[in-house]
Amino acid sequence: MTNRKFITVLIALLSYVACSASVADSTKISGWNHFVWGAEVGGAIDLTSNDMSSANLSAYFGYRNSFFQVLGIGAEVDMMVSNGVRAFPVYAIVRTSFASQPKLLFFDMRGGVVFNNINNAQEQNRLYLSPSLGVNLAKGNSFQAYVMVGYMFNGLKSLYVDDEFHRMRGLHAGCLRLGISF
Repeated sequence: MTNRKFITVLIALLSYVACSASVADSTKISGWNHFVWGAEVGGAIDLTSNDMSSANLSAYFGYRNSFFQVLGIGAEVDMMVSNGVRAFPVYAIVRTSFASQPKLLFFDMRGGVVFNNINNAQEQNRLYLSPSLGVNLAKGNSFQAYVMVGYMFNGLKSLYVDDEFHRMRGLHAGCLRLGISF
């Protein structure tokens, strides 16, 4: 497929997604409809050259209304793909499109603490932050599918692993998440 055909197909797909998201009806949220939960799968690319890129799984639950898509808490498992290091962020989550009507784009902010489980080293509990921008892919009466691109900060500090010193001033990563909420 040539570049011109690929770009044409991509523009057509994005136009379809934008039209279907903007046509979504704005149902009034009441009763049990204020409860929201969701799950995500994704990955993060290490931007600090520490070989700590990861595969991520997360889940959250909380409250929603016409302005907030999610206002709640969540937890995540970040499994580093090149070593046995694991990180377990526990965070508060706020997701909104800054409007009371459904929109195509939204902002997601997560902040909390991350429990770093490092091979043959002392565990570290540090600051966790993750702002992201998302796009609604599909929306129904009881679900919403989306994709998010963002940044992730893990406050991991310098440490010794197997008598070897690793200098770190936090772990910075670019992340991609694919999720669904109910």
